[in-house]
Amino acid sequence: MRRLQVVGLVVVVGCSGGPASPGASEATSEATAGTGETAATTAGSSSTTSGDSTTEAVPTTSTDSSSTTSEPVNYCQGFERDAPAPFFELAVMGGAPLVDGAVLPLECGGQGLWMFGLYPSLGGFDPGGYHPQVSVVVDVEGYNIGPTGHFYQRDGESYYIGCEQLDGGVTGVIPVFPPDELAKLAEVDGLAAQVHVEVDTPDGPLAVDALVTLSAPPELVELGCVL
Repeated sequence: MRRLQVVGLVVVVGCSGGPASPGASEATSEATAGTGETAATTAGSSSTTSGDSTTEAVPTTSTDSSSTTSEPVNYCQGFERDAPAPFFELAVMGGAPLVDGAVLPLECGGQGLWMFGLYPSLGGFDPGGYHPQVSVVVDVEGYNIGPTGHFYQRDGESYYIGCEQLDGGVTGVIPVFPPDELAKLAEVDGLAAQVHVEVDTPDGPLAVDALVTLSAPPELVELGCVL
């Protein structure tokens, strides 16, 4: 009977969930430690990834117009964009204003041709580019022998107001070429010429009108116009 009681006691103790074997405790401790290390590693990885994401962020392109650079618009050849009011004036070679009674001298143009040069000053309007359109009519009594019935006429001639040097041509001047039908250029020396010049603007044309005296002395003409 005692043996049965002892056996019964052993059975009861084994089922009560008493202390586990040393081997089982060590395995449990190692597993627990391993779990802690894994958690620490995972947390460290998350921290590193977060740090990398902040440091190596992909830059974005701003659409703000303030970040866009552009070259400023510059004008030359007598054009003043910011003048307080639209204006258009002409001068002759040397700078004298083209007004009634002015002398309009003959000169050798950069094209290698004789011309009477008109030098503009203009502005106070939006030119819409670098080539405002200019129209010119010059009448000389007895010498309106050009193909259009005038001494000189040109409609819609471009006047360049940019600052870059152009290849060929002449900048800063509106040329008035004597008609090819004029046999002797010196014949118009001292004659009166009616000059009318217009420049197109968004608000309509601006005009200059002047009754001037042509200067084409024989001694100058005899020298020839050679570049």
